Amino acid sequence: MLDQAKMTALRLLPKNSISRAVGALSELELPQPLRGPINSSFAQLAGINLGESESAPDAYASVNAFFTRRLREGARDIEANKAGDLVSPSDGRLSTFGRIEAETLVQAKGKNYRLVDLVDSGRDAERFVGGHFATVYLSPRDYHRVHSPASGVVSKVSYIPGQLFPVNPLAVRNVSELFAVNERLISYVEEPALGVVGVVMVGATCVGKMSLAFHGLKTNGRFRRREDIEISGTQLEAGDELGMFNLGSTVVLLIGSQNFEFRSDLTEGMTLRMGELLGRTL
Repeated sequence: MLDQAKMTALRLLPKNSISRAVGALSELELPQPLRGPINSSFAQLAGINLGESESAPDAYASVNAFFTRRLREGARDIEANKAGDLVSPSDGRLSTFGRIEAETLVQAKGKNYRLVDLVDSGRDAERFVGGHFATVYLSPRDYHRVHSPASGVVSKVSYIPGQLFPVNPLAVRNVSELFAVNERLISYVEEPALGVVGVVMVGATCVGKMSLAFHGLKTNGRFRRREDIEISGTQLEAGDELGMFNLGSTVVLLIGSQNFEFRSDLTEGMTLRMGELLGRTL
């Protein structure tokens, strides 16, 4: 009953407007004397490891600047050594992973959603039929920049407006096709051995916006669907920065190759670090 009451309240809230407001508040410039105390308090509350941060908390002019901080040099190893290697695009928890069966993906136990609804394109969905997927949930304590999971060329970017339900366990259990309902920003990376890799950044409640490292697009405005985003064959190496979340969310990875195999020791619920090997083509 409690879960149902919470979900009813969530459905009634103007989630997109609230998220824009939270995003704007998080970007307000803090007075210099308050930057250290406020950002440090946020880090303590969220459980953020300050030892990995590129700079001290007082170097960031706003809460959002601190939240989207870069890591210090050498904080992550990129475990991609050859063509066909796939690494985690972000820090986070591995929620679900596996093969794309019957053109569906697993959202949670007993709850699936359609591949074509996630990418909102029959032509793009066809490229992943029989392939694989992995879902990584980013909590507030995680590093929130997203990196390329493989070396390759970004051939296309799609922006798909949508809802901004939370992506926490409660919502994952109760919102049908959650990741295909929420706002998405999808980058398609072409890699010869893996085929095409789709990096689906999924928006969520209080995510002020998502953005790309190689283009000025920022989401959660009053925009229509866009597929005309000029990316001019952007080349990325595995581990290069691809984009970022302004507050927490989820990344769904799509792997086109049917000959891909996940690491044998991966388990649902395990913690991942950006750059950690997920698997490789056979």
